[in-house]
Amino acid sequence: MLVGKGALSFRAFQVNGKGSVPTTERLLGRLDQFAFAGIDTVEEGHQHGWVAPDHLFDGDFHAAKIYRGQYAVFALRIDTRKVRGPVLAAHTAIAIQDVLDAEGLERLSGRRKREIKQEVKRELLAETPPVQRAYGVFWNVRSRRAYLQSTSKTVIEAFRSLFERTFELTVEPSMPGVRAAAYAHENGRLEALKDARPLTLNLTKPGVREPELATV
Repeated sequence: MLVGKGALSFRAFQVNGKGSVPTTERLLGRLDQFAFAGIDTVEEGHQHGWVAPDHLFDGDFHAAKIYRGQYAVFALRIDTRKVRGPVLAAHTAIAIQDVLDAEGLERLSGRRKREIKQEVKRELLAETPPVQRAYGVFWNVRSRRAYLQSTSKTVIEAFRSLFERTFELTVEPSMPGVRAAAYAHENGRLEALKDARPLTLNLTKPGVREPELATV
């Protein structure tokens, strides 16, 4: 199982929009349409798409695998190919020196150096395997809540963009305060939240005379 292992950190989202409770056929069909399709071998950057929950190369979207009770379980795969700056600088310096030696020159123009750097970068990218990551998605279709197995800003942005394009729905972060307000509104308890403020705790460490402050 690719998702749901080890220590888990999640970001919760509320799914909104027309048809926010999709049929099984539509959900599976859209996952397949926007499945991970690979990454360009010569360009720096990242590629993302959906995979089924078993492993990084699992593109088999069928109901028995995706649905776990009320949850649709799949994963966001993000492949990133990038050449580290120090590596590129070192290889470029070697390439520039080779050209100087071969052509009997003392220096190269800025333009020529940039051309060499770009050529070196293309060669390194072609030799550099992408970093492959997958982040679990747990979507309670009936309650219209989705949970992403990551709190990274970059991953969250990729998830929201792809989810909204895939299902033609919107997803909004569901923070504790927002959820409390929604619950209070649904149950006629908004007045009780009127004077709510962040809770500050005094945390005293052994050997420390002054307490540390933590806001909840």
